Amino acid sequence: MNTLLRVLVIMIALLGAAALAFATMNFSKRQILLGRNDSLTEGFKALAKTLEAQDAKDDGNAPTLTKDTSDVTDAVLDNPNKEVVFEGYPVWLEEQNRQTLKFDTEEKEIQLNSYYAYDEDGKIKIGPNGQKVTKGAGTMQELLDQAVDRAKLQQGTLNKTRAELSKMRDRVETNVKELNDLKGASRIVKKDLTTAKGEIVQLEGEKATLERNVAKLTSDKKELEAQVADAQEEIEKYQEREVGLTEDVARLKSENEELRRKRGPDGPIRIEGLALTTGDKGKIIESNDEFKFVIIEFSPDAMMEILGAEREKPFPQVDMSVRRVGRASAAGEFVTTVKLRHSVKDKNLVVADILTDWQQSPVEKGDVVFF
Repeated sequence: MNTLLRVLVIMIALLGAAALAFATMNFSKRQILLGRNDSLTEGFKALAKTLEAQDAKDDGNAPTLTKDTSDVTDAVLDNPNKEVVFEGYPVWLEEQNRQTLKFDTEEKEIQLNSYYAYDEDGKIKIGPNGQKVTKGAGTMQELLDQAVDRAKLQQGTLNKTRAELSKMRDRVETNVKELNDLKGASRIVKKDLTTAKGEIVQLEGEKATLERNVAKLTSDKKELEAQVADAQEEIEKYQEREVGLTEDVARLKSENEELRRKRGPDGPIRIEGLALTTGDKGKIIESNDEFKFVIIEFSPDAMMEILGAEREKPFPQVDMSVRRVGRASAAGEFVTTVKLRHSVKDKNLVVADILTDWQQSPVEKGDVVFF
């Protein structure tokens, strides 16, 4: 007997443990179902707020705007041909902010949680085949059916709106094309009108000019006679200038001969005791076009010619020319002339001023200085 009792106790304990395990599993599933039901309910109520409770009413008050369809000519039309722009247009589609379904009231909240239909006594209704009724008034399915019906109708309204938008686009495209054509033709007419006005003003000016010319030509004859006399005087003045130019040419020839004597056949040019050979002397290493000065790096031979072998000579302020290698301009390679001012002690660097009267283009780094 004791053994039987022990077996029964063990079986009861095992059954209790199994019951506890199943209860725990069922509780977890129950929580999932409750959470899912709450989420679906809240989502359905939010979705219902986007569905209009009913369609807008067509009151037949479409816009009566008309468009002139007669051709544009120079004739003034008191009664041009016209057509109604918005004929058949469903203006009720434009109505906004319409009333939506409201399923967030306390009554609808209770109905959303009612899966079965109940009778007046609060009992679940039983169908003819003995099954419990889940559709009809007061059930969750009733609200779902209402939302689906409104969604279908609203989709139909949306499709109608899209169709009307397509028609309206066609109308707009046609009107825009007509407007563009009209504006193009108007520009041509306006251009012709402006041209005609300009021609009128021009003809009036030419008429006035001709009238002035007729009056002027009468006095020009006398003025021409006076100009002939003046021209004779100018001829005499030019003859006197010719004599002066002949003297200038002779003087320049004399100066040129003097310069050749100073230079010798191929020797250096002598300027106030300074002997310089012709050729490249250095290059520009820095230029400031704003303050019109440059820094020249002379070759050692050039510095020796300028200051002597021991740099014992005073620095001469002599003019030298600047050219640009590999570039041709309106004046060839010539850039400008510079005047040497002073040298940098113990270096082959000289500061020179840019002579703007000779300048053809801005001095650049790398330009060659020659004499």
